[in-house]
Amino acid sequence: MLKYFTKKKVIWAAIAVIALGSVGYAIFFRGNAETENIQTDTVKRQDLSLTVLATGQVVSGTDLDLSFKSSGVVKRIGVAEGDHVESGQTLAVLDQTDALAALTSAQGNLAQAKANYAKVLAGVSNEAIVVAEKAVDAAKVSLDNANTSLVNTTAQQDNAIANAYRTLLNTSITAIPAANNPDSVIPTFSGTYTGSEEGSYHISIYSSGNGLKFQTSGLELASGDVRTGAVSMGMLGLAIQFASSPATADTWTVTIPNVYASGYVTNYNAYQAALKTRQSTIATAEAAVKSAEIALEQARANLAVQKAEARPADIDVARAQILTAQGQVETAQAVLANTTLRAPVAGTITQVDIKVGEHATALKEVMIVQDIDDLYVEANISEASIASLRSGQHVDFTFDALGPDRHFTGSVVSINPASTVISGIVNYKVKAAFEAIGEIKPGMTANMTILAAERAGALAIPQRAVVNKEGKRYVRVIDNAETKTYHEVEVETGLAADEGLVEMLSGLSEGQEVVIFIK
Repeated sequence: MLKYFTKKKVIWAAIAVIALGSVGYAIFFRGNAETENIQTDTVKRQDLSLTVLATGQVVSGTDLDLSFKSSGVVKRIGVAEGDHVESGQTLAVLDQTDALAALTSAQGNLAQAKANYAKVLAGVSNEAIVVAEKAVDAAKVSLDNANTSLVNTTAQQDNAIANAYRTLLNTSITAIPAANNPDSVIPTFSGTYTGSEEGSYHISIYSSGNGLKFQTSGLELASGDVRTGAVSMGMLGLAIQFASSPATADTWTVTIPNVYASGYVTNYNAYQAALKTRQSTIATAEAAVKSAEIALEQARANLAVQKAEARPADIDVARAQILTAQGQVETAQAVLANTTLRAPVAGTITQVDIKVGEHATALKEVMIVQDIDDLYVEANISEASIASLRSGQHVDFTFDALGPDRHFTGSVVSINPASTVISGIVNYKVKAAFEAIGEIKPGMTANMTILAAERAGALAIPQRAVVNKEGKRYVRVIDNAETKTYHEVEVETGLAADEGLVEMLSGLSEGQEVVIFIK
């Protein structure tokens, strides 16, 4: 018996088993599994559908944020929320006072440029030449007056500075005795110090055959008799006198100016103020001279122009001035237009965010206009479902605001090819149209059921009955309803539909019992 099952025969037996499996099925017995542990279902023909559920929001086909192009105070608002407006209708106006003034000025410049062009073409009149000559004469007089004023102003300011400096140098001229003077005799001074240098007088006493004398060093070298009356102390205007006879060893120091005097700071500040006043006053006078020189040059240039014949270049310049002025008018008109907010399209005002008297900022949203008769729903669909969606697919809508029992129909209009990541999930924006009614308004929440695919009368089984092996799909078909023995059959699947069903394209027949679960 063992000899009969040789190695060669065993190999051929295995090949035969493999060949039977390639024909299309193989029988596998359930073994010892209990019958009640196997759940089955039947292959049936039924209508299948694949739907994608999404939650979106109602938006308007026209949804525009409106803003002024310039900033200003709101003068008038002509609409309210809920008003229907036509394209070009005035919605609000800013204060136009400055814009109107600028436009008037620009129009005046344009009129002047046109008049000048006509004048250039017509030539200059003798009267205009006479006027230009008188303008030159007047400019000369103005220049002479400015130069005279500059000279006088300079002299006045120099004198004021000299007086202030002299007052500073003569501030409380006082002799300061040396620390080792044997007595307390202190000389006094009269006269006015006329020097221009700051420094010190050093005074000492000595005895001569004719009595006591004093001598000075420092700012001046001088000497004289010690007297109770005033004695000149040099060539710079000061005189010295003594109330009594000093000791021959006495010495004093006189500082010019006396920085320790109580009036020194006041006099010093007055002197500095005089310097600054001179600088600013002369600068003003010099500027007046410069301005008068420029005015004279301009007057002479204008006279030369008046006397010259019109040249092609002059005509071109006059034309260019007209173009420039015209551009200024157009700019002013644009600025004026920017103070008025107009409806770019027809629609309904759904939001007004400004008040009369409020300051509006340029390009900041102040109103929203929408077309409430052109509404659609936008929803984000995850990448797991987007591949099954196409434009034109049927959509069933319900709206939270209208209740779950009211359904509306529509279709997919477009699918945005660009993705949007929301909470780490890749989504694509889908737009769907619906039958609009007055109750549906922008911003409402919409629940969408998109019919991605459907099959009528298709063979179908539960999706969990399909087993994937090595890149192929199999279904376990029941051979014996009582024992629940089965064999695996390779199948081809189609639509993976709602309710966990899958379409069977080949491999199964209607009515067959298949295994869907083994515990």
